[in-house]
Amino acid sequence: MLQSDPESMERVAGKVEVLHDHFKDSKQKMVGVAGPNPFGEIKHPDHVPAPGEHPSEHAVNTLQTYRDRMHGEFDAAADLMKSTGGALREAARAMRGTDDAAADSLTVKDGSLDL
Repeated sequence: MLQSDPESMERVAGKVEVLHDHFKDSKQKMVGVAGPNPFGEIKHPDHVPAPGEHPSEHAVNTLQTYRDRMHGEFDAAADLMKSTGGALREAARAMRGTDDAAADSLTVKDGSLDL
C-alpha cells in the first residue's frame, strides 16, 4: 500500500523550490553577445550587403533572439518549480488535516487494539 507522509512532501517541496532559484541563476548567466561583435566581418558569398550592413549583425541578432526566448523558458521553468513546491506544501497541509480529523474521530469498538 502506498504511504505518503507530510514531512517527506515538505522536504521534496523545499528541494523543488531550490530548483526555482537554480533556473533564475542560470538565466542570469545566459547573457548573449556583450561587447563588440565577435563575428567580425562575416560575408555571405551570394549576398551583397547594403551600404552599412554587416551580415555578422544577423548572427548577433539571432543569438540575442535565442537568448530572449531561452530567458522566457527559464522563467517558465522557475515559475513551474515554485508552483509545484506550493502544491506539494498544500497537499502536505491537507494530509495533516485529514490525519488529525481521522485521529479525533477514530473509535475502536471491538477491543482488538487493547494490549
